Amino acid sequence: MKALAIGVLAAVLFGAAVGTPVCFAADEDVEEDGGTRDTSVRHTSPVVISSTEIASFKLRFEFNKDFDEEDEGRGRYPSGWYDLRLEKTENGADCHLEYWTQSEPRRKADFPVKADALSRLDALLKEHDVAQIDGHSMWNSALGDFMNLEVRYESGEQIDASGEGGGVKPDPKYYQEEWFIDFFRALGCEYGHDTLGPALRSCSYSCGGGKPGACLDMKISMRKDGSVLAEMDSRSRYDAPTTHCEAVVPKEKLDEIAALFDRGELFRWAKTKWNKIDVLDGDTVQVSFDYADGSYASLYDDNEMPKTALEAMEKVQAFLWKLLADAPKAEKKEGA
Repeated sequence: MKALAIGVLAAVLFGAAVGTPVCFAADEDVEEDGGTRDTSVRHTSPVVISSTEIASFKLRFEFNKDFDEEDEGRGRYPSGWYDLRLEKTENGADCHLEYWTQSEPRRKADFPVKADALSRLDALLKEHDVAQIDGHSMWNSALGDFMNLEVRYESGEQIDASGEGGGVKPDPKYYQEEWFIDFFRALGCEYGHDTLGPALRSCSYSCGGGKPGACLDMKISMRKDGSVLAEMDSRSRYDAPTTHCEAVVPKEKLDEIAALFDRGELFRWAKTKWNKIDVLDGDTVQVSFDYADGSYASLYDDNEMPKTALEAMEKVQAFLWKLLADAPKAEKKEGA
């Protein structure tokens, strides 16, 4: 009964047909070991994929890993269900990104990409020799992770692997979810869809200096009622009134601004550098990102800042300026 329940759950989550038989070598018996059913195809020699032209890539999996508070993977690899696809088309490929948890709604995006995305994905598969997991098919009655990989090449070559239950995933030497989360997140960010990252809760941009007391503060954030508010406060000098404006904006704007910030190297740099900056007199600029899973990062304008961080800050400023350009403005005295 437990086996049926787990199978039904996978079918509901991914639309798979319950009871679909798994192929295994005719000369091999189904192995049962400690509650694990192994119906894997046994290859007599290493699997070699000669083609470099992917026609279809589909990877669905459940990812669960505990990260320490300061672990760089926290936030970068959120636990949950992933559905990653890349399908060849006449003009390139169609990409599908989807991520969800039991407590969060599905976050997904479908968008066209250039053909080089397929060749880059093939390079990733060959770099890690993922073809060696072809034929992997294991099931365990214990609760655990789920994975299903289907790769089809124009040559007719293919890679198929599946696992469900406790401790039945393929050899980590040839398969790790992080490789594919990184690849598809980078691809999503490249085309303006940071769907795989944890939801952005707020992003702020602040700068001061120049004229005595001049300052600018802009922020976009998710409110308790689920709406998204963009705000701006500015003044030209210490004794000038503050000009305030705000506007309710589409929820998609949080995903768009999240895509302006690299959750990879730049994210880790920002987390380690932000509290080591010496604040000096003069102009100061700060951009902060706060995510729903508790992860955060801040960028300060300083001499150690890499070029990519400066570019990210400038994009955030331009994005928020454009978002608030037509928002109604009102002046208020300090403390009012």
